[in-house]
Amino acid sequence: MEMRSRGGGLRMTFLKLSVLPILLLTLIVTLFAAGSFARTMRREVENELKNLNGAVSAAYDMIYPGDYTVAEELGELYLFKGKHQINEDYSVIDKIKENTGADITISYQNVRVITTLMDENHDRLAGTKVSGSITREVLEGKVGKFYPKVPIGGENYFAYYAPLINSDGSSVGMLFVAKPSREVDRLIWKSITPIVAGALAVAAVMILIITVFSNRFLRTLIEIENLLKKTANGELNAELEPEVLKRGDELGDMGRNVIRMQRSLRDLIELDQLTGLYNRRYVQRKLEQVQKKSVETGIPFSVAIGDIDFFKKVNDTYGHECGDAVLMDVSARMRELMKGRGFAARWGGEEFLLVFENYRLEMAADSLEDLLGVIRSRTISFQDEKVKITMTFGVAEGDSGRLDHIIGKADEKLYHGKNNGRNQVVW
Repeated sequence: MEMRSRGGGLRMTFLKLSVLPILLLTLIVTLFAAGSFARTMRREVENELKNLNGAVSAAYDMIYPGDYTVAEELGELYLFKGKHQINEDYSVIDKIKENTGADITISYQNVRVITTLMDENHDRLAGTKVSGSITREVLEGKVGKFYPKVPIGGENYFAYYAPLINSDGSSVGMLFVAKPSREVDRLIWKSITPIVAGALAVAAVMILIITVFSNRFLRTLIEIENLLKKTANGELNAELEPEVLKRGDELGDMGRNVIRMQRSLRDLIELDQLTGLYNRRYVQRKLEQVQKKSVETGIPFSVAIGDIDFFKKVNDTYGHECGDAVLMDVSARMRELMKGRGFAARWGGEEFLLVFENYRLEMAADSLEDLLGVIRSRTISFQDEKVKITMTFGVAEGDSGRLDHIIGKADEKLYHGKNNGRNQVVW
């Protein structure tokens, strides 16, 4: 539960550090892109309306040559283009609206004379007035201008107003070309939606990749933490998943270092530092395992105690460093002998314990005779000295009794051999 909780906490921290910046970046990029695109679209609409305004003005000049004039009779206003009265002639502006979707109005001064704009009852808004600010800026200023929000009849418009200027330079009215803001906004959002969807899709893929990576990362980290916990509890043979050891990154290095640390701890705990053989404390535990296996399976084992003959004389004559060289050389011979047979340990000083697995007493004694023959034949070189040694071994066959009794039997035979000429195997 603790590991799972810790893993969940690490995962949340990892995701916060990685996913939140991605979401924030996606939001910023999306807002920037959407805003930029919206501004671009609005500029396109402005240019479209400006160009359409010019095209409508040119169409009227082509169809009805001449200046704009006005006549008033019995309170009614009549607008002429050249000799043609255009008050009741909607053919041109209605056709343009049908083709472009844009609303068109021609006003005299600030009064709409003909228009495609309609109220909620589908009556044209002819006779209504243009706002004073637009009239001043366009009509009196004699300049065309784009307005992003013109309220008319309860609806907002993107509109371009241009003055109607006669041949004498006088400004007599205005030409209005516009599109409802809701239509433009709908077009903008329709165009922006793929951008937003694409950004969210990219963010989702990135988050998925990060989630998968973080799960693998944290799983590896927890594997290493579990191994460290087992190692701290003395499980020095606990293993790590092969996938972790195969990693070529820092986590792989960490896992391999834990394995190396286990090996070093095993060496410190299990091995005698001088000879490289098992030490006395560890070999007793290992011998218990051999005995248990023998009791359960019936596989025999034998135990031997060996002692270097006259080792004190070697130390007194050649020095302790030479004695150490002798111990290391003898240990190396024992390691070679015990491969496939069992294991050896330094029992203390110049004494050694050898455990033969699946060996009865006579077989173990024969193997020790071979070892003793190798030791007799060797000359150990130390500095300018040449040292020859012999050993005495006592061997006892293992059983289900107390281990100290089994070792005691081998020790008794060892001392029997030492008291009766040394340089022999007693079994």
